[in-house]
Amino acid sequence: MGVYDLVPGNVPAEQFDLLLAGTDIRGPKVREALRQHLVNGLTPREACEQTGANRGQFSLRFKAIQDENGRVVNLLKFYGIP
Repeated sequence: MGVYDLVPGNVPAEQFDLLLAGTDIRGPKVREALRQHLVNGLTPREACEQTGANRGQFSLRFKAIQDENGRVVNLLKFYGIP
């Protein structure tokens, strides 16, 4: 796991919101499930059960938010952050 990886339960709400804004994730159930997982630390199963989100959509959208995080990390070098 890298320094800038998204660790469930350790993602601040503001960071989550900013990452989400850079994606096309619009479904409210999936958005809330991702928040419950990344910000609050619920397992994907718990988050999907609690919000009624589809597990398949959750997995696809989780990958999308990880990709967005990777894009942000790749931009850091242009701002003098190693």
